[in-house]
Amino acid sequence: MTEVREDGPPKKSREDYRKQKELDEARKSGLEPAEQDEFGVDINPHIPQYIKDSPWYLEMDGPTLTHQRTQPETVKTFDGVSKLYQKGLTNRVATKFRKGACTNCGAITHKKIDCLEKPRKIGARWSGKDYAPDEHIPEMPKLDFEGKRDRWIGYDTTTHDELLDEFSKVEKVKQQLRPNL
Repeated sequence: MTEVREDGPPKKSREDYRKQKELDEARKSGLEPAEQDEFGVDINPHIPQYIKDSPWYLEMDGPTLTHQRTQPETVKTFDGVSKLYQKGLTNRVATKFRKGACTNCGAITHKKIDCLEKPRKIGARWSGKDYAPDEHIPEMPKLDFEGKRDRWIGYDTTTHDELLDEFSKVEKVKQQLRPNL
């Protein structure tokens, strides 16, 4: 006879426990067919009881291993490593000082303490000229372990091609200017 408890699964009597133990041994030896979950998949009889049993708060009906599998709602999705995002400078340059901008260079995207330009004798705030362009503030993609450690993420290969083109033009000009030896 089983006793129903409010705080968890029903408590088994000695006879029920013994019958369950014999059935488990018969399943392990192959004399009885294996248990099946709600999807019709066989449950390996050699799986320990503490893994087979679902927690009392899940209230599962019948044998199942779904509490051990990854639930689709808990799976995190990440952006791919190949996703490009803008970085660098924008084309917008201020014509007058804006409130909250860097007092050294005039860019709105950082403060004076974070400025990477050489400290000016007279900052852009007081000189009113030579404002630096604003930087792109990228919306960082959601990355996995590998993406967080990728040094080349967001690198655009076309910038390298432009650099090579510029270098080849400089080399051609040097060849023309150099006297033939």
